[in-house]
Amino acid sequence: MNRTGKRANLFAGGTPRRRLAGPAGFVIRMLALLVLAVPLAAQEPGRYGHYDVHDTDLLPRSEFAARRAAVLRMLDSTSAMLVRSVEERTRSNDVSFPFRQRNSMLYLTGVEETESALLLVPQGVRVDGNIVRELLFVAPRNPRMELWLGVRMGPEVAPSVTGISVVLSYTRLRGILDSLLPSLHMLYYDGWLHGSETEPLTGTTRIWDREMKKDLGPRAAHLQVQHAGMIIDSMRVIKSPAEVELLRRAVEISMEAHRETIRNARPGMHEYELEAVMESEFLRRGSESPGYPSIVGSGPNTCILHYESNRRRTEPGDLVLMDCGAEYHGYSADITRTFPVSGTFTPEQRAIYEIVAEAQREAIDACRAGNSFLLPHRKAVRVIAAGLVRLGIIHDEAEYIKHFMHGTSHFLGLDVHDVGNVHGRLRPGMVMTVEPGIYIAAGSDCDPKWWNIGVRIEDDVVITDDDPLNLSAGLAHTADEIEQLMQR
Repeated sequence: MNRTGKRANLFAGGTPRRRLAGPAGFVIRMLALLVLAVPLAAQEPGRYGHYDVHDTDLLPRSEFAARRAAVLRMLDSTSAMLVRSVEERTRSNDVSFPFRQRNSMLYLTGVEETESALLLVPQGVRVDGNIVRELLFVAPRNPRMELWLGVRMGPEVAPSVTGISVVLSYTRLRGILDSLLPSLHMLYYDGWLHGSETEPLTGTTRIWDREMKKDLGPRAAHLQVQHAGMIIDSMRVIKSPAEVELLRRAVEISMEAHRETIRNARPGMHEYELEAVMESEFLRRGSESPGYPSIVGSGPNTCILHYESNRRRTEPGDLVLMDCGAEYHGYSADITRTFPVSGTFTPEQRAIYEIVAEAQREAIDACRAGNSFLLPHRKAVRVIAAGLVRLGIIHDEAEYIKHFMHGTSHFLGLDVHDVGNVHGRLRPGMVMTVEPGIYIAAGSDCDPKWWNIGVRIEDDVVITDDDPLNLSAGLAHTADEIEQLMQR
């Protein structure tokens, strides 16, 4: 899945990410040892006082504890890390957007409530007479609001749910920080909605880390503020066995949804009807939500990379490109399949499809530990460029960029475009997409018989010590398999 609203990266497939800061290799090795040393049994469902846990396959508390311990080891005695939850955002009037927790809070605590924060202090901070190194803040219970919005953990029950022994009311965060800041030289912080915002009325751009430092100046002029991702992002790159299992479940849900949608597709259906089949299957099988807005493009819309309006009515002979993935316990799948809505590829559609399928096979085979992250893209480009020349769609292989204008891969995890160094080498435990495509829009400089053919095939791959593990390999892939699935 290649998203809009962000600058395209011709080689990486996803949004550009900052490079890993600090001794990333050491961080990853240390985290792997910590994770492998703890049991991977999921947290037991049940009632914790007044608070219910329903899911049976959440990440274990021990894994979150290992991650926090890894962060504490990387912070020096004059630094601390503060991660805040996302604030609820208004959609319209008194209606909010669905709440989705900040990735850093999910990664370090598993807490999915707003008005929560995690403070990690290697030298410790004094709380009610005791020195503590990790401190969770959650909203106090409010029975009147719980009648409308649901039960909250509250500080009393949160230790049993999260495994963090010291939990305070969110209202005490400011006071604790006031006592801590004079002793700090560095605060790693993740709590802004955006890194910067521009006010159109005045043209003023506010860069929030600078604004925060300016506001803190009278109390902590010496304090430096850096984004917590400088430490956390390097840890998130390598997925633990438990994380891979959650990704596997997200992929399984997504594969079943793709199958059901392809089976039900008929000419004359609107794109939104196909989207409805897809997303209803996500929910029916336990996904909390789509991992990103579903892309369901038919006919000419298959050539729009980030098409999301999904309003067109399909016509006989159309291709349909579906880029859709379920999110499960915070982890997102990302799968694309392209199929003929009438059940059979035309000769031209099949020719393009088979080039993309071959490019993807070559790219997946290059997803091996030690290879460059960019090698799968180079493999895919080589196949696509040669195929387009062979069909007479372009005359020079260098022109491939006209019809394959995005990267082949991006990392996958808590973000559909997850953190990772696209200029580095692949390591066991990384998870990435492989999604080559060809898009020939109407008006392209080629025979019109190729116009309005857009094909993308995308699968989710785990890097191992051996062959790549394609989590979505079980979904129909070849042109023949797609046709057979539609006929069934």
